[in-house]
Amino acid sequence: MTLWDIPAKKSALISGLDHSLLPAVMNRLLEMGLTDGQSVRCLRRSPLRGPLVVQIGDCVYTLEQSIADKVAISGLT
Repeated sequence: MTLWDIPAKKSALISGLDHSLLPAVMNRLLEMGLTDGQSVRCLRRSPLRGPLVVQIGDCVYTLEQSIADKVAISGLT
């Protein structure tokens, strides 16, 4: 399951990043806090495959499907 699959108002744990990501993108995601074991909450799913709005700690980010599909999650609650 990936971050793109998380339903609105649900939380999950990051279980890894796809190693096919460009190094610059991988580094940015890690800087944003998308690290193994980190809790992430989906605040909103935009219509028509628009960006996903997620909260990591005290920060809110939007992620396009092409990126969210590269973030593995587990422990959906």
